[in-house]
Amino acid sequence: MKMFTMKIDLEGIEPPIWRRIQIASSQNLWGLHNVIQVAMGWTGSHMHEFIIKKVRYGQTDDEADELNEFYGVEIKEESEAILSEVMHARSRFLYVYDFGDDWRHVIKVEKSEDVHEPLKAWATVIEGGRNCPPEDVGGVWGYLELLEIQQRGAKNSEEESFLEMLPEGFNPDEFDLEEAQAAMEEYYAE
Repeated sequence: MKMFTMKIDLEGIEPPIWRRIQIASSQNLWGLHNVIQVAMGWTGSHMHEFIIKKVRYGQTDDEADELNEFYGVEIKEESEAILSEVMHARSRFLYVYDFGDDWRHVIKVEKSEDVHEPLKAWATVIEGGRNCPPEDVGGVWGYLELLEIQQRGAKNSEEESFLEMLPEGFNPDEFDLEEAQAAMEEYYAE
């Protein structure tokens, strides 16, 4: 069996928010979507798509089909796209999560390697940097504004409400690898 090592960088934020994962090349893009959600710390409550070599992949249920038709976009079913068939070592592609906030993740397949021992899981998080932004903060611009308010303190009730989007004790510079690995193990145990 082959495993891909991938680096995921959240676009537009410095210092970068990133994860490095390993995933079985036999998984499909739907599986990769779920692994990205768990590794990054997203909740999976928004639509998403992959753009690989100018081809768009996502869910093709009735609701998605209506949106695709409205916008004139052709989306291929992600559950039918096997990783080893749509990418290879050194591939670069885009994963977009939450079309309103437009979180763009640049993903690079760093290497492909044979694994000879039995796998504990189909994917794991092996490294990372910085905390994932909370959901629904308004994308990169909103997140950066939220961090600025957190640093200087709220000036009015609107900013106080905005700050409530951050979990208690949120530190944007922290990343807990053990917590991310435990979340991945829990995901695969379900």
